[in-house]
Order: sequence, then C-alpha cells, then structure tokens
Amino acid sequence: MLTLTKDRALALALLLIVAVMWVESGNIRPPTAWQPYGSALFPRILLVVTGLLSLLLLVRSLIAGPGERHAPRRSFAEWLAHNRTVLCLFMLFGLYAALLPVLGYIAATLAFLVTSLALLLGIDSRRKWIVNLAVSCTLVPLVFVIFRFGLNVWLP
Repeated sequence: MLTLTKDRALALALLLIVAVMWVESGNIRPPTAWQPYGSALFPRILLVVTGLLSLLLLVRSLIAGPGERHAPRRSFAEWLAHNRTVLCLFMLFGLYAALLPVLGYIAATLAFLVTSLALLLGIDSRRKWIVNLAVSCTLVPLVFVIFRFGLNVWLP
C-alpha cells in the first residue's frame, strides 16, 4: 500500500496548484494588437515547467519505494544552521524585490543573480567565479532582450 510521503504530498499539491492556475490563466486578457503572444504566454510556460517537474517528483517518489526514515528532532539553532542558505536566499529575494524599482531590472537582477549563485555555488575558486559571472552576465541581458523585443513587454 502506498503511503503519503513528503515528496508525494508536495508533488500532488503542486499539481493541484498548477491545474487551478492554468484554469485561472484563461482570465488573462487576450493579446492586443501590439502584443504578438499575449500576457498569458509566460505564466503558462512556467506552469508547464512546474507541472512537468512535479510529475517527475511524483514518479520518482513512487519508484523510490518506502519513505525515508525520520531524522531526530533538532534544536532551533541547529535547524537555523542547517537551513542558513535557504533563509539567506529568501532574504536576498526580498532585497531584490525592494531594489527592483529603484535600480531597474538589469542592475538589480544582475546583482541578485551574482549574489545568489555565489551563495549556492560557493566562491572558493576562480573557476566558480568565472562561471557565476558568465552565467549572470549572459542570462540577464538575454532575458531582457527576449521580453523587450521578442514579447514586447517592458521590464522595470
């Protein structure tokens, strides 16, 4: 008999959210004369990607077999030390959201991406810095050009 593990519960919850949001994305206004694809395109792309990853998580949790054993309870300080990176990323995203209207898309996103990748990759070697800066300095202008000229959407 299948038990409801954390991965299965998360995958099912995400699939339900994706389904509801897909239906609600039908309420987004259709494209105007100057919009080639409409405002619903990007949210639907994200929903498809999220749905596929959720299905992958569900299938993987079903193949994995029995659920993992429960870890012993930790103190708040241990929990904080264990989840330091995730908490820093949430704070960094909040700072990014606050600075976006002030600095603009390119500067704020570039700073956010460089900092978050440094936090995730670690910055202990020159190679990691080169990869970080190459990805950041390529991805930010690429997304800006796609939105500005491909989708005719103005970014802040």
